[in-house]
Amino acid sequence: MSPTCSDAESPTQSPKKRQRASLTNEDIIAAIKVGTQSRGRPRVANKTARTATHELRLLRAEVASMEEKLHGLQLKWTKQLPDQRVLITAQRTAFKKREVAVTEAAHIKLQEVHLQQQLMFATLQAAILRAPLHSNGQDIFKSLHFDTRFGRDPEERSRMLIAHNERSLATVPSLMGRFTQLAVNRALALQDGKDQGRKPVLPLSQIDITGCKNYTLVTSVFMSEIPHNSLEDVYAAALAYHDAIPATMKRHFGVDATRARLNRPDAPAAYWRLTLDGVGLPANVNHILCSELTASHGMIHMDAVVDDPIYPTSQSSPLDYGISGLTMTPRKDPLTGRTVAVTLRWVVLYRYKLLPDEPALRKDLEIIRPILNGDLITASVCNYIHELQLRRSSRN
Repeated sequence: MSPTCSDAESPTQSPKKRQRASLTNEDIIAAIKVGTQSRGRPRVANKTARTATHELRLLRAEVASMEEKLHGLQLKWTKQLPDQRVLITAQRTAFKKREVAVTEAAHIKLQEVHLQQQLMFATLQAAILRAPLHSNGQDIFKSLHFDTRFGRDPEERSRMLIAHNERSLATVPSLMGRFTQLAVNRALALQDGKDQGRKPVLPLSQIDITGCKNYTLVTSVFMSEIPHNSLEDVYAAALAYHDAIPATMKRHFGVDATRARLNRPDAPAAYWRLTLDGVGLPANVNHILCSELTASHGMIHMDAVVDDPIYPTSQSSPLDYGISGLTMTPRKDPLTGRTVAVTLRWVVLYRYKLLPDEPALRKDLEIIRPILNGDLITASVCNYIHELQLRRSSRN
């Protein structure tokens, strides 16, 4: 009868057997120490030791290779830039570019994480009593969306459009100042105590997601400066950006967009229908576009009309509409009084018939991110000004 496990561990076991077991353990320990191959655990330990040694050799070889490459680069820099001062300046510039690239990559990654956290938080907002919580998104929504509703009578429609335009011109500039100032204060509050008020906050981009009872608001506040001395040029560039929305949506996002004018060209404000299809969420939205250029600022306001019996819109799309406000104000040199830059204040809002945790919303946000963070309008304005300067220089 063979002994059981309990028998093998019994205190009645003979001393001879215990001695044999002890010797076996000592043999195993000795085998591990000398690195000889044996069965069982010693082989695993030996393999681990060899793997660590191999990795150490690989690391040493990699270090040697990197040192060789570094030496080669140093020789190349010295050969191309023999002047020591120029060499030091170039090396510092390269180092700064590398720092910027690493910072931008980290910033993009943080934006992804921040977006995910905002979606999760907005989901919680929507779940608590199924009612909207206080948020900046609701404030922006109520301020920029006038909820203009047209009837069928042509004269009444004309009066409604005039009233909408007058309200837009009177209120939007101050609204842009208020919302961007709140964003600046928020950014300053997040700075460390020693850096508070010292680090520049521009360009500034803040994206917020607000979960409501049965819809979601996505808002963005963007503020930046265009280094140009003409408010008129920047205003023309911003108008061109809005005029080129169909082409821009196709070129940058692969979205098929068409736009048709719904009122007379001589009306005080333009009334358009924008239809989106393809990548992202389809939609057709009626927009009123109000704009004005004065000596102190330029202003463009795009609002949505959701109730129009003559030009009804589809209610089946998960995307209700997008609206925006934009102001451009010159920044002047205090000594000369000349314009040295133009400040853009851009607030955009999208309303979705989706809850924050729905995948379709996240997918659409990834598509329109360049709109939300101000990259698209900034690039469009700068390209317009650059082409304008090229045309002017070619005529001279």
